[in-house]
Amino acid sequence: MKVPDENAPFGGLKLASSLSSCGDGELPASSASPSMTAPIEEVSILGITHHEDEPIQKVEFDLSRPVKFTKLSHRGKVLRMRVQPPLSILASETATELGTIFIKFSQYRSIRYSDYVFYAPGNIGEPYLTTSTAGISQLVIPFKAKDVDFPLQAGESLTEGLTYYRDRVPTAAGPADVFLLRLEHPGTALCVIPVLANDGICQKEILSSIGRRYNAVAAINGCYFTQRGDPIGTLIINRRLISSPLYNRSVFGISTNGQPLFGNPDFSGVLEAGSSRVEIDAVNQPRTGDKLVVFTPEFARSTMTTESGRELVLVQGRVVGLHDRDSLIPPDGVVVSAGGSKSAALSGVRLGDMVKLDYEINAPWKTVQHAVCGGPRLLSEGLVDINGKEEKFDATITYGRHPRSAVGRTFNGDLLFVVVDGRSQQSAGMTLAELAGYIKKLGGCQAINLDGGGSSSMVVKGRVVNRPSDGRERPISNGIVITRN
Repeated sequence: MKVPDENAPFGGLKLASSLSSCGDGELPASSASPSMTAPIEEVSILGITHHEDEPIQKVEFDLSRPVKFTKLSHRGKVLRMRVQPPLSILASETATELGTIFIKFSQYRSIRYSDYVFYAPGNIGEPYLTTSTAGISQLVIPFKAKDVDFPLQAGESLTEGLTYYRDRVPTAAGPADVFLLRLEHPGTALCVIPVLANDGICQKEILSSIGRRYNAVAAINGCYFTQRGDPIGTLIINRRLISSPLYNRSVFGISTNGQPLFGNPDFSGVLEAGSSRVEIDAVNQPRTGDKLVVFTPEFARSTMTTESGRELVLVQGRVVGLHDRDSLIPPDGVVVSAGGSKSAALSGVRLGDMVKLDYEINAPWKTVQHAVCGGPRLLSEGLVDINGKEEKFDATITYGRHPRSAVGRTFNGDLLFVVVDGRSQQSAGMTLAELAGYIKKLGGCQAINLDGGGSSSMVVKGRVVNRPSDGRERPISNGIVITRN
């Protein structure tokens, strides 16, 4: 993107002088007091571009250097955000022109931050930071130019804010039966929670049984899993990391204030034992090759490792056991399991030694309440954006036609849970491209694929409403339940 000069037009806007003498953003007189802390050097706004693409419009702020932002509030059409360091104040005519794109735009700058309010004609998507092809730091605000009614009308109200729909959709291979839950205003009367089969890793349970245990209004299957029941990829339940990220695969999460998140978290960690520092590869994932994996009590009774290696049993950071495989996991501790070269790196650790573990997933995922891995991504800011190759999915998942499950969010802020039947004469299933296109037509803004095939299942009021392709419910590792608060 070409960065405009100060007086060049761009996207219907013109950047005037970087500071205005009055109006929105004017600092109170007291802020200039010598007794106050010296102001932080501001970040210049180099240009503003308005993209009027449908269905999603964007306003891009070109910045002189990277910034951080915090959403103060974000619901529907209104976004209040704080940017640090502070940005230069837009001239009044520029702010006025932004007010013609948004219903309302206002700015305020203190000595340490800038606050902005955007009130759009339609719902505002997730703001994000990026870098343009010219290497310019950008702050991007996506939004819909108008509200759109939900296109499916004949739904069954399960409880206030939750509606169940059935649909029959044409595909390239014939019609497909679709089962859909629409949750309005998540985080209020209803909550969305990922749960483990039989409340443990390496377990399997049918979805209807999981739903009954949690008295769920409705439920859907969750993330991929191994044959023995290990969740594959990120799983966070009640702020506890149950399973670590894999290949930066797409994740659906719920923040501590009940708001949905979509993204691609990463994982990092290190073990320190004396002078040894070893990278941690995963938490509660199968250990193979030269990997170092931390196993917590949620995993199973033991690590279930079959390859020889070196395993440290830790309680409060102290080594209380040394084994080469399949160590028992203490209820008040963890087991560090290393193979190959990482096993050799721990050869000097002895009973009684102290071991420090430091691992986390990146922000904002390290502070979310719940998260479930899926993939590939289906939609990003209302556009089809399938990234199966980047997330290292097999071509049969990325390009094949199967029963499917997915979770998405609309620009109106509703959560959508979708199951598509397949592998039968009654229902053809969908490709990921067809599934992404379908959710987009429902007003989808963000969406990710979940585990599919015979695992695809939906339970409504205790009853399985779709026809699983196995002819019966398949026992699964985990599910997503919707319950009353």
